Amino acid sequence: MSMRRVVFGLGSNLGGRFSMLRAAHDLFAYAFDGNVTDARVRITKPVGPVQPDFANCAVLVRSDAPPEALLSIALRLEDKLGRERTVRWGPRTIDVDVLWIEGETHASESLVVPHARLMERGFALAPLVELVPEARDPRDDRRYRDVLASLGNGGGNGGDGEASFALGEGFETIEVLDHTADEGFDVRAIDRADLLAGCAEALGNTMVHRTSVRPLRVLPVEASAPEGAEGFVDDCERMHAWLAEVLFTLDARRFAARRVCVTEDGPRWVRGMILGEPLDEGRHEVGTAVKAITYHDMRVEQSGDDGWEARVIVDV
Repeated sequence: MSMRRVVFGLGSNLGGRFSMLRAAHDLFAYAFDGNVTDARVRITKPVGPVQPDFANCAVLVRSDAPPEALLSIALRLEDKLGRERTVRWGPRTIDVDVLWIEGETHASESLVVPHARLMERGFALAPLVELVPEARDPRDDRRYRDVLASLGNGGGNGGDGEASFALGEGFETIEVLDHTADEGFDVRAIDRADLLAGCAEALGNTMVHRTSVRPLRVLPVEASAPEGAEGFVDDCERMHAWLAEVLFTLDARRFAARRVCVTEDGPRWVRGMILGEPLDEGRHEVGTAVKAITYHDMRVEQSGDDGWEARVIVDV
């Protein structure tokens, strides 16, 4: 089978949505030898039961794999990122669909390509058209951009929000603070769950530069409020407890982080996962040895309608 373009659709509406999409991007990049292009992320209304808005995106790869093999890659990615299948069209940490294979159709009990509801869903068509503007439906040769235009804003299921940012862009600005011997980082994110994920990624990147790390394994991580407390006192305590657990996990397991995802940001806990691999100082680009997370100059706050911001200082 010859190489052709393939577009996968991605969606998340639980936990740190952008952190899940970033992790999915890295898993696709690893599976396809770095040959992956992202559409921009859009906030979209859900189809199905009442639930949070989705962060939707799509990725373009080139592959000669058969359609069922492409589905297997999508399902393995979902499993690795903790996808649980309960309610049909219900909320999910990650959803991966094979949307379109250039010039091909496929129909089986497990997979239909092009995606069975692609023509009805603007939130799936819009990123596909962004990635492949000239894409056509292999069944009737219609241009997808014309179909998208005919759907109007949202294609009848809630609408596409404004594009946010590309998955390849970084969460954080890392800086060495002049007035201390410590290192710190500033992070901005769309919501608190993604802020927690972004700060954990920044911490991991401070210790081992993520570009040298492969997303081979997943480690669970969980932080909880002090025993007997009804919940975290404030967002700084929540951040401190979460990052302390991430640091402990990385140190105790001698693990290098590629990405960190938050799957649940609850009243008394933060749960997530670290994607990476065992630390290999001969191959990984090791950065700063971090001793502890401090409360020194820590700041966690909402920044109006623009999301959340944090400053974190680490003891090195």
